[in-house]
Order: sequence, then structure tokens, then C-alpha cells
Amino acid sequence: MSSCPFCQSNLEEKKTICSSCNAKKGYLKINNFIFGKSLLVFFGLIVPFVIIFFAISAQNLFGVNVSVIMTLPILFAIWHLILGDRWMK
Repeated sequence: MSSCPFCQSNLEEKKTICSSCNAKKGYLKINNFIFGKSLLVFFGLIVPFVIIFFAISAQNLFGVNVSVIMTLPILFAIWHLILGDRWMK
């Protein structure tokens, strides 16, 4: 058993939502939306890699600039995956 860091109620280990205070367990919170692992991998790794692929295939300076910029969300997603999931409200 673990406890919710906000309301201190007892929770099962696999639980991702606290039934007492509605705190959620996730990897990233943006505008009150909490990303789980699958959404973070999709929007933080897969989508930027696809954009980089098409930008590089353009073979111009704009494509290179887009590729460099799109490395930021990839690094951001990798960082949050390394940190692991945590409780958020």
C-alpha cells in the first residue's frame, strides 16, 4: 500500500487516481491535462521524429532549422520519462 502525497489516504500500488482528492499519477502536466506514458511517447517522441523525417527530406535550410527545433520536445520527453511518473493535482 502507498499513500497519496496530497491527502495521505491509502492507495493500492497500481492505482493512478486518488479516490479521495482526485490527484492523478502521470509523467507531464500541461494545461490541467496529465500525460501518461503512452501519450508522452507519442507526442514527445514519435510525432517530432516524423516531423524531422519530413523536414530533412525537404533538403533545404528550413528543414534543417525545423529539425534542430524539434529536438527540444524529444529531449523534454526523454527527461520526463527518465524522471518517471509522479502524483499531480
